[in-house]
Amino acid sequence: MRYVLGLDQGGTKTHAMIADENGVILGMGQSKGACHSSQGMDAAMAQIELAIRQAVEQSGVTMDLITAMYGGLTGIDWEYEKELLTVELRKRFGIENTHAVNDCIIAFRAGTDSEQGCVLCAGTGFNCAVRKSKTEEFAFGFYIADEHQGGGALGQKTIQAVINAESGLGEPTLLSEKLLKRFQVPNVDELLYRVVTGSIGSQDKLQLPLLLEQAALENDPVALQILADYGRDTARYAIAGMRRLGLLETALDVVLSGSVFKCRAPVLRDTVISEIHKFAARANIINCRYEPIVGAVLLALEELGRPLSREIYENIESASGRFPVLR
Repeated sequence: MRYVLGLDQGGTKTHAMIADENGVILGMGQSKGACHSSQGMDAAMAQIELAIRQAVEQSGVTMDLITAMYGGLTGIDWEYEKELLTVELRKRFGIENTHAVNDCIIAFRAGTDSEQGCVLCAGTGFNCAVRKSKTEEFAFGFYIADEHQGGGALGQKTIQAVINAESGLGEPTLLSEKLLKRFQVPNVDELLYRVVTGSIGSQDKLQLPLLLEQAALENDPVALQILADYGRDTARYAIAGMRRLGLLETALDVVLSGSVFKCRAPVLRDTVISEIHKFAARANIINCRYEPIVGAVLLALEELGRPLSREIYENIESASGRFPVLR
């Protein structure tokens, strides 16, 4: 029996998962998030090592039995970083058949078994990747504008909508009452003061998309407009990526992944679909079924030459009661 190891490292968490060649998941580990480019290689590898150690202990599969390792790692934004991280993982963990890619790529595989397509990942931040083949893909990375960076950007837009409503620059919104209650402040002046002085920071803003969702579900026009605008903005990256690789006329899957796309207000997903279909009529927009770590395992299985059969997916599904495999 051969075994594979999947890795998913982002800014908030690191996951490691061990499965056998039939897709039976045997163990999983989790540690803190890290990024080699911002926190250093040793810090990133330390969190990977911790997650792997937990997965090994749970599975009972020792590292010398792992045949292939596939990692989706944040911070792979330039082509040289893919090779840099691949070499580092091979050196540290001794698995020759090791591959590192941008974490968007494993999210893509978690949503579709197609060879080519597109993925939009909107969680804490945002990224978009387009894949034509194993050797031809493009991830936007640093090309993403700050105003489109996932939950953080939506949190900032939510605060700005409340400030604009108070100053008269924007329309009244249910978001005002919700934010005042959330931060336990008496008025918008106090809210603004806390934002300006930094007592309301980036981590606080990451919680605000939930309030935005609530207001949208209550048909608040301002909240609905924020989500619609974000849907159009993110769709533009998919359209540009497909155009870049000559895929606009191709029938392919566009995978939506990340916590932002779990939004229950349909306006976000509906807008993404309508915008993409203006330029790519044959695109099939789908919600990702599995967590990205599953995509890393599937890519590792492909490195073994294993077709992604129905049996493999059934085995992954059967693990959902023990492991967080479903998105």
